[in-house]
Amino acid sequence: MKKILILLLFTWSQTTFAQKTTITTFLHFTGKIAQYPIVMTVGFEKGKDTVYGEYYYLKSGKNKNIYTKGTFNQGKIKLEETTYVTSKGKTNPQKTGSFSLHINNQYELIGTWQNEKKDKQFNVTLTCLENLSAFDPKNFSFKLNQYKGKTEGYDGELQEQDLINRLEIFNSKKEKIQTLSGFNEAVYDQTGEIEFEDLNFDGVLDLKIAIYFPNRIKYDGSFMYFIYDKAKGQFVRNLKLEELEYLTFDQVNKEFVKMLADGSGNESDSYYKWSNNNFYLIRKVENFEDKDKTFYTEYQIKNNQSVKFKEYQR
Repeated sequence: MKKILILLLFTWSQTTFAQKTTITTFLHFTGKIAQYPIVMTVGFEKGKDTVYGEYYYLKSGKNKNIYTKGTFNQGKIKLEETTYVTSKGKTNPQKTGSFSLHINNQYELIGTWQNEKKDKQFNVTLTCLENLSAFDPKNFSFKLNQYKGKTEGYDGELQEQDLINRLEIFNSKKEKIQTLSGFNEAVYDQTGEIEFEDLNFDGVLDLKIAIYFPNRIKYDGSFMYFIYDKAKGQFVRNLKLEELEYLTFDQVNKEFVKMLADGSGNESDSYYKWSNNNFYLIRKVENFEDKDKTFYTEYQIKNNQSVKFKEYQR
């Protein structure tokens, strides 16, 4: 009902404007720097030589990410890494090392890492978790239809917004192979954002389109989610996934998380896993501003439902 009401508030307009669409593919890698296991994410923006991402050492955990940024040119990736160090109540960036890598036809990353002083150097070998043989975004082009229209703002009044209502996908022969439509959503600052990432952990890249909720002050950004159907060779929108709005996906543990926080110390992380083309809540972690301990609730998947079976505190 809420989506229907929002759609009714749209005032259609075909006013054209300067369109900008960014297309980013996120690939995930596992492997080692010397003997130390790591997990790395690299984002490749279509049409640009800039890459960025993060990695973490398995022994340290994914909450201790090291951030990377660099260039990608003719199969070679150069990355500078940055960590954030807190001292005297302030958090400051600190360069700690760099990667010199080559990506081969199997999307393996092979090369070296060296520290910032350049007095230590280790071999790096990483394997891509995604299989791009089913769908590789670099072999396709995309046209996201953008236009000006009016929709409800956070004050309840109609406001002019940058809107999207259609994504067309073309193969390398410039033949249109699919049109994604049936939506009218706002985007930030005349910029459409398309992202490719494996959302259901089947090894194939899926599609996300960033959207903006102009009628909100908090949690005003999310995605539309489209799962790639290998049998049909098509993307299929997943409305159930969209009900959870902004999500973070963990390709190593094959789970995704919905995070909430009110800014006062009340926080919750809800973890989900896929099973038989559906997803289920498996764990919830909560912190409260007036409690010293963290509260955990675990669920089992039974008869296509999440069933609570354990609660504890730490």
